[in-house]
Amino acid sequence: MPLRRREFIQRAAVAAAVLGLPLARAEQLFAQDAPPLPPRDLYSTDPDRYWAELRRQWLLAADRINLNCGSVGCTPQPVLRAMIDHLLSAEEFREAPYPWFGYEENTRLRELRDALAAFLRVKRDELAIVRNATEANNAVCNGLDLKSGDEALLTDQEHPGGRCCWEQKAARFGIALNYVPLPKPPATKEQIVELFARAITPRTRIMVFSHITTVTGLILPVKEICALGRSRGILTHVDGAHAIGQIPLDLRDLGCDFYTTSPHKWLMSPKGTGTLYIREELLERLWVNIASNEWRNYAMKAYRFSNLGTSNLSVMVGLKAALDFFQAIGPERIYGRMHQLATRVRDRVAAHPQLRVVNASKDEFFGGLVSFEPATPIPPGSTTGGLQRVAEECAARNIRIAGGAERIRIATHIFTQPTELHAFFDALDAGLR
Repeated sequence: MPLRRREFIQRAAVAAAVLGLPLARAEQLFAQDAPPLPPRDLYSTDPDRYWAELRRQWLLAADRINLNCGSVGCTPQPVLRAMIDHLLSAEEFREAPYPWFGYEENTRLRELRDALAAFLRVKRDELAIVRNATEANNAVCNGLDLKSGDEALLTDQEHPGGRCCWEQKAARFGIALNYVPLPKPPATKEQIVELFARAITPRTRIMVFSHITTVTGLILPVKEICALGRSRGILTHVDGAHAIGQIPLDLRDLGCDFYTTSPHKWLMSPKGTGTLYIREELLERLWVNIASNEWRNYAMKAYRFSNLGTSNLSVMVGLKAALDFFQAIGPERIYGRMHQLATRVRDRVAAHPQLRVVNASKDEFFGGLVSFEPATPIPPGSTTGGLQRVAEECAARNIRIAGGAERIRIATHIFTQPTELHAFFDALDAGLR
């Protein structure tokens, strides 16, 4: 239904402020209802047209190409509208009283937690709503009682948001850190598990690793690593920032003790959304990082960790809308499309004699991320040579990627168009001449 003029102006102004858009662009967002999703049967009869029509759901500029949703995702229009509508409704005091102590239990958040718990296949009492994976990773690291000499086992490809909290804990409390060097690329899943097994020492208390590494986009055999941890009495903490929305997840089946996510990347939620899973048996073992009104209320289960102080509820309304959007298209359809496009990138890169794919040697090792390096390695930290000219060509053509001279990482999503991949391939060829 068309908005009344006053409501239209209000929403456009708020969108301009919140999203950093020019007012005219924000007015375009609310000038009409978001375009409907393409008919589901169109996918079967004309898949290329289906994906092209679906692209209209995003506010992506025609002269910009985002091949780096692995860092920051793209939020579709229905999700933006849900977030902004709630923001206005809350400011008009049409919503329930605003939560004072964080993401407290109310109808909207109860629905969100139920939906997320079903999506991740866990109990809702094991799931806390937080602001990103970095915050969730810190909650695990700083919430565990470890003593001097205890050891945390990480990989050499961890994101700073999952690694630095452990470095600080080591500097502050004297725990030891050990690192598993991940092969680029690995030969088999068993090779990776064996590397973890060899790195375990009698002091190892927890293994900390990414489900999908930020450095290369490698999918680790999480279930097998967690089984290894259980067999040795070692906790497992999985950084799933890149996994939610990129690959299917069943946290119960994985058998991990802790799991963290950043849905803004691949699930396409607003920025500032995250989840923290804590296995039920460990809920009372973990101290909260941010102590507020309910820090000792263990009856709250994982929700104790959502007591973060007054927070932005509107982005969480957006997270629920993003999950609904994802489900409406179909998770398996989304995963398949991302992998299909990433495979095109992998095959093109693998065929180039000057390049070496570092994560996508087998389908089981990659989803929508492909990373590659120069076939002839360059010194670490180099800012010249290698792939630097490729990165510069991409920047000149408004193609957003991750990486530089040493390595480039490409992310493909359902909004990625084949023509955009061709534009990247042209930049790649130009940079390698």
